[in-house]
Amino acid sequence: MSFLDTIIAADQELLIYLNNFGSEPYDQFWLIITKPLNWIPLFLFWLFLLIKNYKWQKGLFLFLFICAMAGLSDVLVNIIKYSTARPRPCWQEGVLEQIRILKCSGSFSFVSGHATTSTAVTTFMYLLFRKKYRWSILFYIYPLLFAYSRIYMGKHYPVDILCGYTLGIIEAILYLKLAHYILSKWKGKKKLA
Repeated sequence: MSFLDTIIAADQELLIYLNNFGSEPYDQFWLIITKPLNWIPLFLFWLFLLIKNYKWQKGLFLFLFICAMAGLSDVLVNIIKYSTARPRPCWQEGVLEQIRILKCSGSFSFVSGHATTSTAVTTFMYLLFRKKYRWSILFYIYPLLFAYSRIYMGKHYPVDILCGYTLGIIEAILYLKLAHYILSKWKGKKKLA
């Protein structure tokens, strides 16, 4: 058995273990958590923070910049998914029989778009506000719950999530540098973070 096969086998075992913690009374909660539209109050709060700290023009620019980052993140995730073509656990023989499946998807599993994009957006916001608001570390509750919901439903393996988190952090750092560069050209030159 190769090293990669060992990782894949361990990943499948960990998914089966974590997924089987699920139970029917909690299913509805996780189905709510997994839908991006249900997080709109958090996104509106972030918009409020951006406008409060950077005024209307820069705050709105940053919000739209983050939205663009999220959209481009989704494109990158789909390129990776269709390049690696890893089957989702909910339709992989040998795994699907051992897990609880709440919902399945037709696209591939690696990497998790939920984990990647939610971590990119959260990390961007955290890096903007970590010095001003110590409690901004709590922003990370969002990607932790959002991504775990995919394991709970049987849609993603833990490695899909961990790699998505890593990719999201890298994206946020790069996009924040780009935002710094763009805003450095803006009159007023207010430092972001």
